[in-house]
Amino acid sequence: MRVTIRKTVFDLMKGMGFMKKYVLLSASIVMSAAMMFNAVNVKADEGTDNTASAGVKVALDSTDGQKIKSENKTSYVMAGIAVALNNYYSGDVEKSDATLEGLTKIFKHAQDVQAAEQKADEQQSIPVPDCGYNVLGVANVENYLNVREEPSLDGAVLGKLPMNAGCEILETLDGWYKVSSGAVEGYVSAEFLLTGDEANKRAAEAVSKVATVNADKLMVREEPNTDCAILNRVAQDEDLEVEAVLDGWVQVNVASTTGYVCADYVTVHDALPKGVTLEQLSEENGDSAESVNVVEYAKQFLGNPYVWGGTSLTNGCDCSGFTMRIFEHFGYSLNRTSGAQSSNGTRVSLSEIQPGDLLFYSYGGSIGHVAIYIGGGQIIHASTEKTGICIGNAFFMTPTCATRIIG
Repeated sequence: MRVTIRKTVFDLMKGMGFMKKYVLLSASIVMSAAMMFNAVNVKADEGTDNTASAGVKVALDSTDGQKIKSENKTSYVMAGIAVALNNYYSGDVEKSDATLEGLTKIFKHAQDVQAAEQKADEQQSIPVPDCGYNVLGVANVENYLNVREEPSLDGAVLGKLPMNAGCEILETLDGWYKVSSGAVEGYVSAEFLLTGDEANKRAAEAVSKVATVNADKLMVREEPNTDCAILNRVAQDEDLEVEAVLDGWVQVNVASTTGYVCADYVTVHDALPKGVTLEQLSEENGDSAESVNVVEYAKQFLGNPYVWGGTSLTNGCDCSGFTMRIFEHFGYSLNRTSGAQSSNGTRVSLSEIQPGDLLFYSYGGSIGHVAIYIGGGQIIHASTEKTGICIGNAFFMTPTCATRIIG
């Protein structure tokens, strides 16, 4: 029996990884505990038989919903272990059973303390990106999260939050949050919104450096100097992906092409994707049924990856691979590259563009990007590796030309 009891005690010590921070539970420490116990001034309660029993009682009491922090309590715990072994070896089965039960509580409590402190340490290590939100929420979806007018699935859709979009939590309700992100404000299901430490952790993974343009038609240059070619011009308030911050210049990614903008005319900061309104997502009135179908079909692939040279709407495509596959679904054959696609269909003026038309953008005089116009001054396109297939401002750069494929 003594062998079994001894094994039980030491199994508890080993299996629960008991209080590494407070006591190294090994045979030598247990023996030290017995000696330390004799030196601990433990005051027995009235009615107890001896100081050892009082030590066990206080040890158990000290673990009742409290953290074991003080040296005194650590001594009580070690004393309790020593008493348990002593009881077992003396053959007092009744006391031994009671003491073993108490020790199990001590071990369990210590394990809970250790787990709580480990969790606290992990939480403190989670970085909190400064993205401009006081109470951060992050969209936990694969494509877009609906933002509704009311906290109900029957509420009208006002807009959408893309994957990993950040938002300000304005109000907490039963199963819903009222949020604000970009130009959209409304209610989202709590099921698909990360908050607290989970939001901070996801934000730390999804955050990116962006350069917000502070000037109208900011020039994007081929090299970080004013003597090189101008690739294009970017509209005010556009967010450009930052690749590097240089001396007086910022290296940016514009629709998967590297360029440089003067640091004096941009503000570099951390950012998460933002919400888009229903107007930004909706087609204009009076469009043909087929052009509406093209736009709505293209939206099904929002959030899917950008892959240079790719032509898969689900596994990854580049800008021209995206437009080629979208129109192929409706029986239209487009050339493979953006430059070649500019000769497909019928050329239309930028003032006459309609949803379903293709917009083309140039870099240094040659066409290097294509997107589908969806109405409301917005496009859908395979933009960059960071954003994937997304919706954006049709005039984030000055379009070179437009063509109409339908009709």
